[in-house]
Amino acid sequence: MKSSLTWANSLANLLGLGMPACPTAATPVTTDTPATIAGAPRHPDRAATIREQHLPNISLTTHLGHQVRFYDDLVKGRVVAVNFMYTRCRGICLPSTDNLVKVQKSLGDRMGRDVTFLSFSLDAEEDTPETLREFAQDHDVGPGWFFLTGRKADIEQLRRKLGAYELDPAIDTDRSQHTGVVILGNEPKGRWQAISALSHPVRIRQAIERTLLPPSQWRVGRAAIAEVPFEKSPASQKLVEPVDLSRLPPQDP
Repeated sequence: MKSSLTWANSLANLLGLGMPACPTAATPVTTDTPATIAGAPRHPDRAATIREQHLPNISLTTHLGHQVRFYDDLVKGRVVAVNFMYTRCRGICLPSTDNLVKVQKSLGDRMGRDVTFLSFSLDAEEDTPETLREFAQDHDVGPGWFFLTGRKADIEQLRRKLGAYELDPAIDTDRSQHTGVVILGNEPKGRWQAISALSHPVRIRQAIERTLLPPSQWRVGRAAIAEVPFEKSPASQKLVEPVDLSRLPPQDP
């Protein structure tokens, strides 16, 4: 999942979070900042900045056939888990969806009440609301999870605003490259992070809790690690490829 790390870093850079690529171990930046010293310049309202620059109020249609707006109806005042997918994908989309179904079930009655799942189709021509509804039914998707479609240009705008794109244009044209990450956001707090959609469901649930709850209520240290013992695998034993930072485009201050 090399590209998932790129997406996580892209999101962090876009939203100004300076977030490491491992969100479950990171401390997200929030709007809960101490009062500024008298006479000193105030910090910008991070939640407002993110809302204005990265949460376009595009028109969408849910898998239930309802017309909604991205910001006004789906994100405003909520904690959301966002991913991109398409029903004809035979690669990472299916295992990602199945993984998120496990996360949904682990959340219990918090699903739809405390956190909302939003899955956006990258194939507007084929993924009609009816097609998305059948997909949701086939995967045992419950309340609090919406599959959405809309104009291709609008979905592309949203994908880029949320940082779910590859820096290499040749890779970015392959839409299957954009289906492996879950973007987590606490809109009123301005707290955003990302995690691989193929992470262990417990780790995704923990990342959601760290997005939802105040830091004083986070499960940390041994309590967090003990929920899922570390499993060695060939992938986990590979060396991490170094990143050539000189090739990354400069970010605006």
